Amino acid sequence: MKAKTKRKRQDAPLVPPPQIQLSRKKARRVTTLFHKLTRALDAAVEDGDESQVNRLQNEISSMGGRTEYQKASQVSTFYHSTSKWVLGYLSRNGWLYGRMVPSKEVIEAPDKATKKQPRRLTRLLEVGAINTELLDASQKIITNPDTEVKTQKYRLDVRAVDLHAMDDRIQEVDFLTMNVPQREVNERYDVLVCSMVLNCVTTAERRGEMVCRLYHFLRPSGLCFVTIPRTCLNLSPYINQDRFLALLRLVGFEILERKESPKVAFFVCGKPAQEQRIPWKELDSKWAMVKPLRQGKKFRNDFAIALTQESYEGRSLTFEAR
Repeated sequence: MKAKTKRKRQDAPLVPPPQIQLSRKKARRVTTLFHKLTRALDAAVEDGDESQVNRLQNEISSMGGRTEYQKASQVSTFYHSTSKWVLGYLSRNGWLYGRMVPSKEVIEAPDKATKKQPRRLTRLLEVGAINTELLDASQKIITNPDTEVKTQKYRLDVRAVDLHAMDDRIQEVDFLTMNVPQREVNERYDVLVCSMVLNCVTTAERRGEMVCRLYHFLRPSGLCFVTIPRTCLNLSPYINQDRFLALLRLVGFEILERKESPKVAFFVCGKPAQEQRIPWKELDSKWAMVKPLRQGKKFRNDFAIALTQESYEGRSLTFEAR
């Protein structure tokens, strides 16, 4: 008689899959149309064209507005899960279980024979959160089978923000006007997650401001996870993969890891322990401009990023009161 083989028990996923209500094809159409209309709306507002503003606002409303756009974005994140990617990287590199307290704060054990090096929570800020997957992971509880004591599985402290929150636990905040946690850099966030957000910002200068803010909001040796549609880098006349990577390095980041899916580019960026940025006055002026790098009918995406001295140097930052 053939011996029965044991089926290997699979661990539960770090985050549960969301409920899918739209097809991937329809979700792509919705997100593309929403970005196109909101960019045109911003241009009409800047030009003072009231009739065009009204027309575009009606079009956005008729396609379901930001609510429909956020639903479509949730479909995209199901197939290109940011939370799974982020948690996987943090797990592989020991960040899920807190960060070491600096050696100068190490507490001696009672017998003074050994020293205990405590760990603090890893502080994570998710910018443009369209679901609660990272929040859920940070609140996951495990029970010790011997003592029945319940403890937090991961030593994560997650804060999620978005312009239009879809859950009560997501704070409705504009990252571009958000206060920096503390003036001292060592008291800022360990991890920032900015997934499919840069492409939603409607002007090159504001995208540049967002990239600079990601850098300024991080503490030294912190991590920043960025995802962006590949079409923004492959089909824009103003920017390509190399230019985008060069801009991230210019702002102050190190590129720790990168990968691509058929639709999305993923980047893990690190903020060096010691700042190594070039002074603004020594930068090439091209970084403050939007000029074509290439021409051709296929380069129809208008995505671009431009830096300003104010955002690069963090002059516009405001700080939370102690």
